[in-house]
Amino acid sequence: MWSFKRNAVLISLLLALFLAVPVLAQTVKPTDDGTTLEQVIIFGRHGIRSTTVEPATLATYSTNPYPPFVGVPVGYLTPNGREAARLMGSYFHDYLLHEGLLTGSTAADLSHSYFRANSIQRSNITAAMFGEGLIPGMTAIPVHSYELGTADPVFDPVSCGVATVDPDQAETAVQGEYGSGAALTAAYSGERSLIRGVLDPGGSVDPSTQPFTLTATRPVEFAGTAIASGGLYSLNSATDPFVMQYTDGFPLEDVAWGRLTPDALSQQTRITALLINLEMRSPYINQVQSSNAGSHVLRTMRQAVSGGNLRGAFGNHKSRVLVIISSDAYVAGLAGLLHVHWQLPGYQPDFIGPGGMLVFELRHSKRTKEYLVRVFYTGQTFDQLRNLTPLTLEDHPATMQLAVPGGNGPDGSLDVKWSTFKKLLREAIDHKYVQPFGKESPPDVLDNVPLK
Repeated sequence: MWSFKRNAVLISLLLALFLAVPVLAQTVKPTDDGTTLEQVIIFGRHGIRSTTVEPATLATYSTNPYPPFVGVPVGYLTPNGREAARLMGSYFHDYLLHEGLLTGSTAADLSHSYFRANSIQRSNITAAMFGEGLIPGMTAIPVHSYELGTADPVFDPVSCGVATVDPDQAETAVQGEYGSGAALTAAYSGERSLIRGVLDPGGSVDPSTQPFTLTATRPVEFAGTAIASGGLYSLNSATDPFVMQYTDGFPLEDVAWGRLTPDALSQQTRITALLINLEMRSPYINQVQSSNAGSHVLRTMRQAVSGGNLRGAFGNHKSRVLVIISSDAYVAGLAGLLHVHWQLPGYQPDFIGPGGMLVFELRHSKRTKEYLVRVFYTGQTFDQLRNLTPLTLEDHPATMQLAVPGGNGPDGSLDVKWSTFKKLLREAIDHKYVQPFGKESPPDVLDNVPLK
């Protein structure tokens, strides 16, 4: 219990910090900031999808039929999700063109770009549609991915045999932070009550009354399944469609049956954020799960600095714009290695909305000749997604430059010296969970991915 109270205090302090730090626009600055953008790695979540929970399971949570995502298979990107991804790519086209990283030439820009997705339809199509916005004139973006349904060692190192989770160590680590789960069950009573009211009349399973349990699971197929969370997992499953319904433009009376205001819609996502933090940001699980991805990000930046190809990196030394699309859990895992946090307007702390992205900018200082790293979190707001709002340098997505603990420069800037960033990420990565560089077989471009 003491450890949970300690974390509660830490969360309160972080919330105070969120309120104190302004949301910064990753957009045109009125004056030259003295740096040149050399490379950008956009590590993001897929866009708006249909629910990933099977209809038969949803039917156990409420006697109200969940409104369907018509014509969209379970877990697939929706047509609005495709358009929202294209709009985000179009924004980055304008931004990177202004920064000089893109030229406006389709052939030249494509030759210096690299697209990668984990092997699920919604990630692959998100990357492709983002690319269509990023490089106008290209309608067949080459997205590198393993065959759909095939595990990818960068994103799923446990299922690929690159890393192994010790269930007992995972349980000890998580319970050391949060206890057995009883305190969390009480702390989230407001969200449980809110969701109970939305599901009314309930079905054969009432997830709002199930206690949160933090115990080890066996066998561990993915790092994110190392801990069984009981009612927390069930609550997340029951509410999975709601954010997607809203952002996909469902009539308001069909979004959670008309029982969630926008503020309440945001509040109930605290359940999702908590589940992902437990699954991906607990220190032990975080290292097992995300060391391989973190190593790829680090080596990709080293390619740009050194000018030579490196195994175990994304793309090659000519790649200046790298778009890596997967799921919210993997974005959270990478963020966990650097201990970075964010909160965008309308969202809960650390919540990763559809299409939300961690952005790593490698910059070169004109004054000191040093390389610097800027880290952002950026994403379209709920209403920008719902309304498919065109994005420009003036009307941009919500963006927050992130403070990397241990990385602040002496001038008070949030920019991190490349040498410091490299050291911090190296220390966070455990190389026993990184695939040996010589054994990696990067995926080729995957063609003919179905839209529906």
